[in-house]
Amino acid sequence: MVALGLLGYFGRKRFMDGCRIKVLSAGAKTSGIVRQTEAEGVVTLFDILHKDCVSLTDPQLAYMVPTPYLATGLLQTIYATLRVRRRDQTSDIEYVRELLVMKDGGTISLDWYDCAGAASNGDNSSPIALIMSGVGGSSQEHHIRALTKSLACSTAAFRVAVFNHRGTARTPITSPRPYDSGFTDDFRTTVKHVCAANPRSKIVGIGFSMGANILTKYIGEEGTMCALQCAVAVCCPFDIKVSSAAINESNMLNNHVFQPAVMGTLMRAIKRASHLQVDPEWNLNVEQIHGATRLLELEEHMMVKIGGYRDVNEYYEQSSSVNHVDNIEVPFLAINSLDDRITPPRGIPIDKFMTNPNIALALVPHGGHLGFLTGVPPKIWFIRPIEEFVSAIVQ
Repeated sequence: MVALGLLGYFGRKRFMDGCRIKVLSAGAKTSGIVRQTEAEGVVTLFDILHKDCVSLTDPQLAYMVPTPYLATGLLQTIYATLRVRRRDQTSDIEYVRELLVMKDGGTISLDWYDCAGAASNGDNSSPIALIMSGVGGSSQEHHIRALTKSLACSTAAFRVAVFNHRGTARTPITSPRPYDSGFTDDFRTTVKHVCAANPRSKIVGIGFSMGANILTKYIGEEGTMCALQCAVAVCCPFDIKVSSAAINESNMLNNHVFQPAVMGTLMRAIKRASHLQVDPEWNLNVEQIHGATRLLELEEHMMVKIGGYRDVNEYYEQSSSVNHVDNIEVPFLAINSLDDRITPPRGIPIDKFMTNPNIALALVPHGGHLGFLTGVPPKIWFIRPIEEFVSAIVQ
């Protein structure tokens, strides 16, 4: 009996150790300053992580134990993808929509939500969270709605605006120019608009998957001029070439779950845009575009030509946020899973997180791609660390 007890103890300890969160940053001595006040003194990113983000750094709490029947990254990803539209008590919200027209005539939408019902209001000084989904995603995804409700009902009482890319979430398509993996212009225009309309509010950015790449690239491009107080990137691909290779690999996940889900959304948007006149200089082959069955084909036949890139490799290089991580000047937290088959960990620039004092990386052993499901019934783990981080920054 004693032997069995010891085996059980050490077995559980080994399992829990395999679920521990690992946070990488430049360290306490060189950590970037977040703020300095008379009451608090100097507060650094390291302080925020180790005092306020207990779900990431507290030895007793910094675990992401996967739901027993979703113990692998593959299962986590499949479950999250297939149940992306579900509604439950954690995500039962209704948005107020705002449409923004870009300088080229394209349209994006902002879906606003807050517990007080104030939505976008320049007289309100409560903080604002701008959330951006991944490719083919929108404000209607379960993890987006659940995070939105949690932030809005938190102690910080965020007003949340979910950024819907061109053609997503039934946003009117008014320009033939689509969004792509590195297209930051629309988000930049949106940040300026939200800042101008809400001059008393602190604004944070949160991105998922491709949206995380766009957000990360944007804050790197902005550098010291970035208007956001902080940013969080979940499952950021960083290196688009690595992520694209993983996405276009022929396997069960890609062939039957991820590619059909993403391509279905993108192709519907393309058909909705068929009435628009495209620029003849793009030299698009409409038959090739409408016949595409995988994301790589759309990138080659449409994104590369519209963006004026030499080939798909140049498109990946220019779109990758990894080239801008060194220039990030605002507090930045990345959350990535080590068993993510869509944005594999080999694309994460680990060395940059060890040198830039403004950024930190939370590595989660089990979470898949946008899964991070724990408990029974499954609950989304990353909502808590995101809320902890952004709330601590804007306080």
